[in-house]
Amino acid sequence: MTSSSWLPGHVESLDIPACTTARYDCPVCGAKNTFSVTDDGHQRKWYCFHADCNVKGYTGVTLTKEYAKRAFKSPVKKEPVAPATPAEFVVPDTFVSVGRSLDAELYLRKYGAYDAYLSGAVDLRWDFKRGRLVFIVKNKGKIVDAAGRLIHGVGPKWYRYGSSRHPFHCGTHDSAFVVEDCVSACAVHPLATGVALLGTNLLQEHIDFLSKFERVFVALDKDATDKAIDMVRTLSTKVSTKLTVLHTDLKNMVKEERDDFIRSQLNR
Repeated sequence: MTSSSWLPGHVESLDIPACTTARYDCPVCGAKNTFSVTDDGHQRKWYCFHADCNVKGYTGVTLTKEYAKRAFKSPVKKEPVAPATPAEFVVPDTFVSVGRSLDAELYLRKYGAYDAYLSGAVDLRWDFKRGRLVFIVKNKGKIVDAAGRLIHGVGPKWYRYGSSRHPFHCGTHDSAFVVEDCVSACAVHPLATGVALLGTNLLQEHIDFLSKFERVFVALDKDATDKAIDMVRTLSTKVSTKLTVLHTDLKNMVKEERDDFIRSQLNR
């Protein structure tokens, strides 16, 4: 059983109909779709099926009498409703200054993203609970999501905190580089706007965002060339788009090599 005092309140706040079971990403270990919550109308029980998670066994949250009364009243036929929009993102209280983690700062230095952090071109945080370096996702200046890179502990390399479909971006240049991840997006920012899609698919929200640039360069690893070609075909109908095949990930290049490469693409 976890000793986290916030977890019972989190479970009770979930929107689950009475007498049903739902699955979520685990709020403790971050594993995808492993956190099961069962609501029997009077209490809720939860369990994480991830092997390394410390949420073991079942425990319950006693729901209010008012909730139970509502849960068991006669069902009312409802009219069809439009698909739900993503919930407004609330910044977790476990996010603190990146300066609280030396390892996070060393990671930024190693992969060419430290300059973006120092210049204020990107909003970064440290999630002390999950041991993740957090890249804040903004839309028109408003925080709408966050993506965390694992630095300490066990779990998936990347964790998406919210449900926004907006990409992560760093920089304010007229030319954009679509790259593999948030770190590479920060690494290219001195010369171009770095854009990380935070997923494998090109969504309409991505297309709308990238269409605002003068030029777009799709710069993915060579093992993702087929995906990159499909992106270029789709984006080319909206904005001038070119394919840039990488033999080395941009974040793994030294600064001089990376800057020379980006300039060579911008001058094509």
